Amino acid sequence: MRFELCANGYQSIMNGAEGGADCAELCEALEVGGVTPSYGTLMLCKDVPWCVSTDRIPIRVLIRCRPGNYIYYDDEIAIMCEDIKMVKNLGYEGVVIGALNKNGDLDIPAIKKMMAAGEGMKFTFHRAIDACNNPLDAMETLISLGFDKVLTSGCKPTAYEGIDMIREFQTLFGDRINIMAGGGVNENNVERIISATGVKNIHASLTSEVVDNHSDLYPNGVDNTGASMLYKVSNLERIKEFVKIVK
Repeated sequence: MRFELCANGYQSIMNGAEGGADCAELCEALEVGGVTPSYGTLMLCKDVPWCVSTDRIPIRVLIRCRPGNYIYYDDEIAIMCEDIKMVKNLGYEGVVIGALNKNGDLDIPAIKKMMAAGEGMKFTFHRAIDACNNPLDAMETLISLGFDKVLTSGCKPTAYEGIDMIREFQTLFGDRINIMAGGGVNENNVERIISATGVKNIHASLTSEVVDNHSDLYPNGVDNTGASMLYKVSNLERIKEFVKIVK
């Protein structure tokens, strides 16, 4: 069983390394589904070591230039291709990408452009698979394109709700591509998801709200404008507990 931490920044990556995650997807702004992390974040995270060795954590970087749907204009594709080149130059293992066309099918030309920008890297297809019209046909296409991993909640809001489709993905394609269950996965449901689907890859963020950062200034969690002063990171103790369960 391989556990990928969905890490929203440097502290989450550090906690994942110490807590025993096998690998990580690095992103920012999980509250909007995740977007490409900043250059500074990428610089600091690229050499984080395992807690038990000097090897680097295998990290794939989310490439998503904005929140919202996965239907991108040409300039947005160009932006993401430049981000992929930067991530490649920094030495990351791979990237997490996805794109759909206006019909809700895979945007194959856009996907090929992004893969060309990251030639030689590893590629995960993100949960755009859950938003496309024909996910079974799409999975065949992704395999032919050279993706080695697909993140999916089984075309439902959470992986727990999408168990049936995740199991079908695993049965039909699991010997040719890594099916990774993700979306609302936590300590309370991961055993059921694994046993019901047969997946060998699991994806979770395991965040908790940071409550000790200047809480004296913002006792109600907001500033004078009403803007939230709170944020979340992947919690070290939750990661350790999760690792015990899945291993």
